[in-house]
Amino acid sequence: MSSSKDEKEEKHVKLEDVAEETGELIGKGIKKTWSVVKSFGKGVVDTVEKKDVANLTCPHCGASVSKSSKFCAKCGKKLP
Repeated sequence: MSSSKDEKEEKHVKLEDVAEETGELIGKGIKKTWSVVKSFGKGVVDTVEKKDVANLTCPHCGASVSKSSKFCAKCGKKLP
């Protein structure tokens, strides 16, 4: 009987350890989710920009700009 009692005592874990491990798992999940969201958002932006690009270039830096842009995405200067 004492061996089963010893086994039960060995299975006790510290709440702090469980919380730390859980926090790490949640953190990894959030990072992965954020990575997916960012890549999805970038894909959406790229698609929208490709449809809106009209071979316009920034007069300040020469970067391609969409016709609806008010500022250059590369140099940040206001477009005419």
